[in-house]
Amino acid sequence: MRSRAMTSVMMLFVALFAVPALADWGPDLYESSVTVDFEGEASLCVYPNGAGPALNEAFNPWGYEVDATITLDLRDGNNDPITGYPREDLWLESVDNGLVYCPLGTMADHDTDQNGQTTWSQPLNAGGHSSANCQVMVNGMPMPGPGLPLHFNSPDLNADLTVTLTDLALFAGDFFGTYDYRADFNFDGTINLSDFALFAEGYLAHCP
Repeated sequence: MRSRAMTSVMMLFVALFAVPALADWGPDLYESSVTVDFEGEASLCVYPNGAGPALNEAFNPWGYEVDATITLDLRDGNNDPITGYPREDLWLESVDNGLVYCPLGTMADHDTDQNGQTTWSQPLNAGGHSSANCQVMVNGMPMPGPGLPLHFNSPDLNADLTVTLTDLALFAGDFFGTYDYRADFNFDGTINLSDFALFAEGYLAHCP
């Protein structure tokens, strides 16, 4: 009985002191970092079917293409890279939730590599619009800080993840009315035929 009791105590001791060590293996968001190459602001036009521009085809406020590829460097509490962290647990959101996305529609390109890094470079499966900052989410937690100055808009103006005649009516209202960022798909400060062409490319798009 004494031997069995001692074994139980030892197992409890090991369990209690193993927890902090295991915690070091998970992501430490304050040791991790997010980087982009562009300066200032950028905007990406997204389609629910993922057929829109890639992140290296985003626009700056003057309507010129910029590379808005996002790189995440994921680290643990010891500042060691976390390898093989699943891409399904890494995704993008907007601070104001104006970006809506299909299931797994904004996840990272791949699991983290041997350096603990992954990227967002491919087109997103998403809709809606947001002029707020973009957040990188790690297993449901946002990376610390204000986020990235990357905004989103889409031919899916009503954010129901399908581009229909309802969206066309909303686009027409913005085209002939007061300027609204949600319809300025090339982010050049005006809504014109260039934006209509981007709308037309996304017409009838929906989640896969």
